[in-house]
Amino acid sequence: MSFELVYTSARRGLREGASGFCTVAATDGIPRALHEKLESLSGYSHSEAATGAEPPVNHSHMTVRIQRNIYHIVSRIGDAGIDYTGRTNKIAHHLALTGAEAERFPHGPASLFSDYGFWHADWDSEPETLSPNRTPASCLEPVDDFGTWADVFGDAGWAGVLGHAVADGLKPVSIIVPNPDDTMMLLHEALQLVLPRDRWKVCFSTYFSRLAPGTQCHWRFVLDGTTEARKLRARSLGLLIDPRGSTGEPPDENSFVEAARDNEPTRMHAVARATTRRGTASTGRSNGGGSRTMRTGRRRPQQSRHPASRGARRPSIRDLEYVEEFVDKQEDDRPRRRKPGKNNRILIVIVLLVLAIAVLGFFAIQ
Repeated sequence: MSFELVYTSARRGLREGASGFCTVAATDGIPRALHEKLESLSGYSHSEAATGAEPPVNHSHMTVRIQRNIYHIVSRIGDAGIDYTGRTNKIAHHLALTGAEAERFPHGPASLFSDYGFWHADWDSEPETLSPNRTPASCLEPVDDFGTWADVFGDAGWAGVLGHAVADGLKPVSIIVPNPDDTMMLLHEALQLVLPRDRWKVCFSTYFSRLAPGTQCHWRFVLDGTTEARKLRARSLGLLIDPRGSTGEPPDENSFVEAARDNEPTRMHAVARATTRRGTASTGRSNGGGSRTMRTGRRRPQQSRHPASRGARRPSIRDLEYVEEFVDKQEDDRPRRRKPGKNNRILIVIVLLVLAIAVLGFFAIQ
């Protein structure tokens, strides 16, 4: 069963006595723990770089464990103008899907944002209890090139770096984006290099600012000019794709990079399947571990040009089969308290016996 929640600043919330930033709409019967978790995931940073421009919208997907259930959280969080008190406002619309619900959308989580009429960008109504199992439509058309990556970063091969990171154990990648209007197309194009069955594994944020507790984010799109972009340039923990400068370029021998440059994303699907069976990603040359910054160059021309009118293009995902597979490392990574070993207990007993003998000997001498 799917659940929704809408969170914004309002005079009156859904719960009795609630006002200010609160839930104004939620699915009837939503579990309390899930309700509270979705409210905690409603943060939004009013951009320092968006003065005079349209504020960026954060489209995100993450997985969370609530008690014994795993939910896919698909969210739209954006600026909502001025609230009733005259202060800046935001609105967060969350959709929580169980594994069975997610299986209905083989395109992956990003495809759900194509139904613009489903997502709330503002709220001027009374609080509302929503009917269960409301879900957006997924009506995407396939993309045929990586033109947005070529236009923004000078080389379509950078999309292959994201695809390779997924095949190489879901390694996190940060991408500094000059213009937030390009982010959704960058996301959709890069997802073509990911097996459809693996797209629900990829957690992403198109306007990343911080990592929420208990979550992970594999593809972090960061707006240039923000505090987060400056932090990444100062110290990047992981792979960073940065449009500033020309001191690096995608690895030429990487198969994912070559597939993006040749506009043949499905070529990597067979390779990814074989890699999954072997349990290790061995396609192309490894990008290496640790922290690494890759500054995009403008050297390699791209044969396929991006259409002159970006507004005419709709974000797209290719329709293939979906096989669900959850990756949840949070429980395994939780620190465990070590129990004292048998040898330690014997040592403690010996020390106590020696102390007791010493005390008895002292009193005997006295």
